[in-house]
Amino acid sequence: MIDADVAIPVIDIRRFFEGAPGERDALAREVDAVNRRLGFLQVSGHGVPRAAIDAMFAVSRAFFEGPEPVRQAVRALRGEHHGWHAVASSGLAAKEGGAAPPDLREYFMIGRLDLDHPSYGTPLGRRLHRPNRWPSAPPEFVDRVAGYYRAMEVLGGTLMQLFARALGVEPGWFEPRIDRHFSILSSIWYPAQVTPPPAGQLRAGAHTDYGALTILAPTDAPGGLQVCVGGGHWIDVPYRPDTFVINLGDMMQRWTHGRWRSTLHRVVNPPDGARIAGPRQSLAFFLHPNHDAVIDVIPGCAAPGDAAPPEPILAGDYMLAREANIEAAGAAPSR
Repeated sequence: MIDADVAIPVIDIRRFFEGAPGERDALAREVDAVNRRLGFLQVSGHGVPRAAIDAMFAVSRAFFEGPEPVRQAVRALRGEHHGWHAVASSGLAAKEGGAAPPDLREYFMIGRLDLDHPSYGTPLGRRLHRPNRWPSAPPEFVDRVAGYYRAMEVLGGTLMQLFARALGVEPGWFEPRIDRHFSILSSIWYPAQVTPPPAGQLRAGAHTDYGALTILAPTDAPGGLQVCVGGGHWIDVPYRPDTFVINLGDMMQRWTHGRWRSTLHRVVNPPDGARIAGPRQSLAFFLHPNHDAVIDVIPGCAAPGDAAPPEPILAGDYMLAREANIEAAGAAPSR
């Protein structure tokens, strides 16, 4: 049995919108404790309509099950994220220096919907902000995916306000650092497994995320997300309707000088008895700060006697450096 204190908690963030100041402070303390211990939580009361999530799943499924030439027409260019990535085109375990076969998933990625700010045209901005590659079908794809991206932008901003309160800084501390974010939305398709995969090949290998936080919506299907807790033990993240799974990324861990954790996670294969039950889907919104935001220790996060923090770095430079390490290891980058 896993001790209850490493279970993935569900936190109702409606209190952040509607609660009295004391309730909001209690919520912030709760979030701080979870992020110190685990870096993973599930949130309810988020305000995103169930219909919007279901519509995003439906249009994504139609895309992945539709004609392959439609997907091939928007295949991501080498070294880029925007567009379609075929099954086994990348391996997340390589991010951590692991040796494993490529992942059993395909996915479609978009970035910002607007690219009109002058900073996006700087040398660093051009490397992280690129035009989206939209498929020709299904016809409602663009509207639904763009609408979901906007909903995640709003929820991500709310979570960052909550995180600021949990860290004891002013509620708007993150705002000027994420108002020109280079966030990525990935619609992920894990095909049904008719035959057992080779030893060591997973739907998504063990990895951490690079950015500030990730907002994940999964479907209820066999073979799902696991989190690595103390001693290398893996626990399942249970499917709970109408909640999002939130996990911290490496930039948040760096921002907080290790006070909050960016935790190793993976997506496992379905058990033998459920192998051909059907595909699994996930929607992952990776909230990345502004490409020119400085990732330095947030005031109050470093305590006397702590190790010296790493040198400040721009978020865009940090992302590109991490991805360069992946490419050097022979794997395709995947945010």
